[in-house]
Amino acid sequence: MKIITFLFILMSISCFSQIEENLLLHYKFDGSALDETENGFNGIANNITYTADRLGNENSAAYFNGVNSFIDLPNLVELKPQLPVTFSFWIRYDGWSYRDQAVFNTSFEEDISSGIFFNAEAGTGKYGVSFGDGTPAYTPSTRRSFSSNTTIVTNEWHHITIVVVDALNMEIYLDCKEGGGTYSGSGGTLFYSSTSGGLGRHDRELGAPADYFRGAIDEFKYWDRALSLEEIYSGCHSLEIQEINKSSFIIHPNPAQDILRIQGNWDANATIQIFDSLGKKLLSSSLQHEVDISSLPNGIYFVKFSDEASVTSKKLIIKR
Repeated sequence: MKIITFLFILMSISCFSQIEENLLLHYKFDGSALDETENGFNGIANNITYTADRLGNENSAAYFNGVNSFIDLPNLVELKPQLPVTFSFWIRYDGWSYRDQAVFNTSFEEDISSGIFFNAEAGTGKYGVSFGDGTPAYTPSTRRSFSSNTTIVTNEWHHITIVVVDALNMEIYLDCKEGGGTYSGSGGTLFYSSTSGGLGRHDRELGAPADYFRGAIDEFKYWDRALSLEEIYSGCHSLEIQEINKSSFIIHPNPAQDILRIQGNWDANATIQIFDSLGKKLLSSSLQHEVDISSLPNGIYFVKFSDEASVTSKKLIIKR
């Protein structure tokens, strides 16, 4: 029998390199804050150093010291779009305090609730995205927010995708999975100040210094549109599967909910395995025509079929 090998590797290129429509900027952070798009919206780095990325490549991610490190975006109207917008990036939080977890604000100005900002919920440490309405105050009545059900973990690389459509339509995807969350705030519409946006700092207390991010960011991208679920799932997975042999297995429905149906011909020793987007095996059993996937959350997965004749993989999306 021919030996078939699957190679699961972390991609060293951007998770969304194939999705270029309405991409405003892309900072690869390979030793600089240059914009990789043709727009040329280069960042202005302040006290930034460059460190190893998630793959161990030196000088390939921006490091923020939590004290005075930040990157200003060009102060241009193109970078202050109306909703919807999407952001994606790799991030490693090195600080446990919410004050160390101010990742970006598209319209940074002290003592003004403005722009779209991504930080941590102070009381819980959960991921939070918000937009301010321009009021010179920081209260729930000056913003609209969405807090994920997931708590930030420090000293680990993770991939984040954020989609903001309107006050009650925001999503935060952690490693390709959308885990739900809660909305809060009663502020007005999105407001941009006359100052630039940036990465690494956000103000949330009147009369006090801004909070500064401590940790590393890589492959930062910003779109002035909402990426579709299919685009998010097809673009953000961090696995590359190399197939040597293919067979005619068909899976449906796809996207699936609780039951995955499989068509094809296989021998008595055939097996099915399901892996998450980071290569962790979640399910392994003999191959049946119907497989219960109700325990798996929404996200992107890879289904591996093995029998005496071949090994095949299929991409599976679970969406409920």
